[in-house]
Amino acid sequence: MFSITSPAVKLYKEELGLKNGEGIQLFCRYAGSEAGLCIGVERGLPGEDDYVQEIDGIQFFVRPHEIWFVEEMTMDYDDYDDRFTIELPSIA
Repeated sequence: MFSITSPAVKLYKEELGLKNGEGIQLFCRYAGSEAGLCIGVERGLPGEDDYVQEIDGIQFFVRPHEIWFVEEMTMDYDDYDDRFTIELPSIA
């Protein structure tokens, strides 16, 4: 469904103080008329109906009504360039 690299997960773990077994919700967010839609992230735990992918011990999850938004999404972090990238084909 979506791809999140180990360096991106490591960044989330460090920045948010996440431990294995904890979770991050991914969701669609409106960022204003010029920016349009973007990805939102928030700590939490998945519900029974949520789509979950566990990556490097962290549960990344999406509510059923927003699965369309993260289909084929890729998220990466390059610590050499300190560059975080997200590709969201659903809004391209």
